[in-house]
Amino acid sequence: MPHHVGDMTPHLLAGESVVAVERQHVAVLVPAAAVAIVCLGVPLVLIQLIPTRVLGHDVNTIKAIADAVVAVVVAGWLLIRVLRWRCETYTLTTHRIVLSRGVVSRVTESIALDRIQDTVVRRPLAERLIRAGSVEIQSAGRDGTEVLRLVPRPDRFYTEILQAIEDYRRLAAGAPVAEKDEEPSESTPAHHGSGDGV
Repeated sequence: MPHHVGDMTPHLLAGESVVAVERQHVAVLVPAAAVAIVCLGVPLVLIQLIPTRVLGHDVNTIKAIADAVVAVVVAGWLLIRVLRWRCETYTLTTHRIVLSRGVVSRVTESIALDRIQDTVVRRPLAERLIRAGSVEIQSAGRDGTEVLRLVPRPDRFYTEILQAIEDYRRLAAGAPVAEKDEEPSESTPAHHGSGDGV
């Protein structure tokens, strides 16, 4: 169940450490930036089309105030979008995958590594062009599949997940943990795959 926390780091378990932290590709902000440009440009153009004098009254001051209000509102909206992107993270630790989101009220969900049953990377053509993709995680005890969308260099994060699962399995069995440059073993207790999804 999700629970509200301030920051994930103080809530690490005993003996747990962070392996990698990812967030969605910055390209996720492109639609928001495009909307902001339109919402800023169109009103400003319409305001400038208003005559400087209306019914014998100078409205330049009113136009300037309207310009400022539009700019502040649009900038504030875009800033909130950027903060939401910045605060949504996918954190891989030695024990779990932690999904955090939220600006004022933080919500954190975690998936234990020993519960993960399947991990798949999907990279549609558009996402491959920006070197991003989605990582799908199926785990025991959860309804459906958790999808980490638009992860930069998803193959790297996928490999780190496999290695963390293998290291966790070895640690639980009392065996030595594999070196960082060692390939994940085929004995990882889950079936894993990768698909382009074109």
